[in-house]
Amino acid sequence: MKNTYQILYGISILLFIMVVLGGSITKPVFNNFSVKTLEISGVKRSAIDSIDSRIDDIFYNVNRLQLQIEKLKNLFSEKEIDESKYQRQENKVFARNIYNPLNEILIVFFRIGFFFISVIIFMGGVIIHLINRSSEIRRRVARLEEAIYQ
Repeated sequence: MKNTYQILYGISILLFIMVVLGGSITKPVFNNFSVKTLEISGVKRSAIDSIDSRIDDIFYNVNRLQLQIEKLKNLFSEKEIDESKYQRQENKVFARNIYNPLNEILIVFFRIGFFFISVIIFMGGVIIHLINRSSEIRRRVARLEEAIYQ
């Protein structure tokens, strides 16, 4: 019995520490849970990256068109066009605005869930500890009564 409630206390403390440090040290663990949950629910990172790549292609084509328009405008002038601002850029619109916030929300939910699991395990350890202590006290009282009455 004693080992049982000590193990439950230890597990609950480990889970609580994992929850408290979930924003820094144990974030990869929660991030892994969150990514797997998103994949199971049908939101795959590869699909988000594919959509972002298509959006970046569209932006790049628009930028190339703007560059061509600028070249036509400056056909007779000696002004140089800065072509660096018309290069392909990774905007990651869906990943930054939809996938990452959804991932962070799931991480928070997992941390809250693990906190409640930690509290439940701790309370189970307390209950087992109280049962053990009460049975131990009953045995002591029974031995004392036996010693007194004989």
